[in-house]
Amino acid sequence: MALSYHDYENDSALTLTVSQFRNQGQTVCPNCGQFHEGDGNHLFDYYQAVDEDLMCHICLQPLVNPVDTKCSHTFCTKCLENYLCIQNQCPVDRQLLTRNDYQQSSVLVRRLLDKLLVVCPNVDYCEEVLPRSDLEAHLLHRCRGAVTRCIKSSLGCTFQGPRSALQSHLWECQFRDQDGGKNPVLEGEVSTIEIQRSQADLGISIVGGCDTPLVCIVIQEVFPEGVVAKDGRLKPGDQILEVNGEDLTQATHYHAQQALSQYYPVCRVTVYREKAEENRPIEKEEILKITLTKEKGKQLGIKLVGKRNGTGVYILNLVPDSLAAQDGRLTPDDRVLEINGKDVSYGSQEEAAQVIQICEDKVQFVISRRSRPQTPDLIRSTSCESSASTANSEFRPEKFLQCHMCREKLVTVTKDPTETLGISVAGGLSSPRGDTPIYVTNINPNGCMGRSKQVKKGDILLSINGVSLLALTHNEAVTQVKANAESKVVSIKIIEGPETSNGPGNFTPTWLFWQQMPRNCQNIKTVTLLRSPSGSLGFSVVGGCDSEIVTSYTLPVYVKSVVLDTPAYKDGRLKCGDILLSVNEHSLHNVTHSKAVELLKMADGAVTLTVVSWPGTIV
Repeated sequence: MALSYHDYENDSALTLTVSQFRNQGQTVCPNCGQFHEGDGNHLFDYYQAVDEDLMCHICLQPLVNPVDTKCSHTFCTKCLENYLCIQNQCPVDRQLLTRNDYQQSSVLVRRLLDKLLVVCPNVDYCEEVLPRSDLEAHLLHRCRGAVTRCIKSSLGCTFQGPRSALQSHLWECQFRDQDGGKNPVLEGEVSTIEIQRSQADLGISIVGGCDTPLVCIVIQEVFPEGVVAKDGRLKPGDQILEVNGEDLTQATHYHAQQALSQYYPVCRVTVYREKAEENRPIEKEEILKITLTKEKGKQLGIKLVGKRNGTGVYILNLVPDSLAAQDGRLTPDDRVLEINGKDVSYGSQEEAAQVIQICEDKVQFVISRRSRPQTPDLIRSTSCESSASTANSEFRPEKFLQCHMCREKLVTVTKDPTETLGISVAGGLSSPRGDTPIYVTNINPNGCMGRSKQVKKGDILLSINGVSLLALTHNEAVTQVKANAESKVVSIKIIEGPETSNGPGNFTPTWLFWQQMPRNCQNIKTVTLLRSPSGSLGFSVVGGCDSEIVTSYTLPVYVKSVVLDTPAYKDGRLKCGDILLSVNEHSLHNVTHSKAVELLKMADGAVTLTVVSWPGTIV
């Protein structure tokens, strides 16, 4: 039973209704938005008729958290558990059945159920039809009818109503100016704040969008002296959910750019800030004794290595089908402390290998194995069906990364030696927006390049008269351009920009513009981070080669967000939207998401990352 939200206009009616439901043990469920018992199934309003093969034989409704019995029948988990409390038999064929005689249904069945279309329960305010698996996030972040309190409730405002009414209420709220509009952004929570906008630009750059691997819109940079910087509450890594009443949780990158660029005297922003994990168990050390018996004609198969950032000898890997691999107890990254009683904890790999070779029958290892819990600030493994690949069907990798569209061409013009090229350029190493190639920002229509109409705003300059302009600072590149401008014939190799601008004013590239640059335009930087005492590096990742959508290339691993007050945030060089190329010399090219997470999690001590960092879109 769903509660009609026009009841929220009457506080006493709401209190009575909620009280009645609580007396029956029922509360509003955050997953389905309807009232049901705490141990009852979620309730959904289905948009279409559901195939009977997806129905539970007990509740006669589409399956929720389905399980399969040993006698090949499928039920909702809670339906079957409640039934077995009464009698231990299958509800269909009456065979003996206990709690050990059923298991979770296949991934295929659960995905079919997740894709069932349901109607938002807040029908008075919302007409959304969406997959069942998306309903919880919709109710929490996007639904116009979801009940919310005023952002000034901590000051005493008693407003409570649908999200769609919050916008107009805030203009009239009697508590609006009592804290100077400075209610804080809270970690681990959804927060709505108001920013007095004294100029057109907010003074931030953004990355992401539903049409990118990041899926959500994330603040990459906050520029000094900008509106947001002066306000002081928004930080890099904050996810923007809504601006001035417009939902951005399913917005494309360009849609979000347009929404954030619209000028309002007061900008009302709803954001989510990830929370740095506290009190996480410290890394544990386990000391193990493992004895391997040598066999004639078979290799032990242990590859040892030393580490640059620490002393000692470690197991790099095990040779497939070797004695050590078949035994299975030694694992990569184990530190070898002793071999047959000889201390090698501070020895070299050559010394350790020599001790192993002189052992005739048995080799006894004493090893140290460190275990660190999975850090929640790294996005969940794809085995858990990562939301990054399934959260929004609009993301198409083949549309996001189309490097083949950025084709090179050679432009040759004949000119008077005293005539300039008539173009303005920006970018270069250490430019204000970071390390980028040189690109055309403006063209004089009466100059030689303007007359030839072969170059557009947004084109990348690779070389001029055979002299490369890549990996140069802005001043170095401008010097090369001017030095060759006196020639009668000028040949410029360019990459046709994926975005161009023929309107007035200078061209400014977006974050999506840079994502389509070929590898020879990438400037790689190295970032070294030291783990916090809790084991966290402080950033989350998405992407990897195991995207559900098969493409002709592999999706890189991206930094999704950087968490406040963590090693990555304090270091300041790693930014949201960065592409990770390697971790401690382990390449991340063509690796799965879960493998990338594992490499990040297992990296000890100083963790060295190679990164391609592109500037975000300015709004």
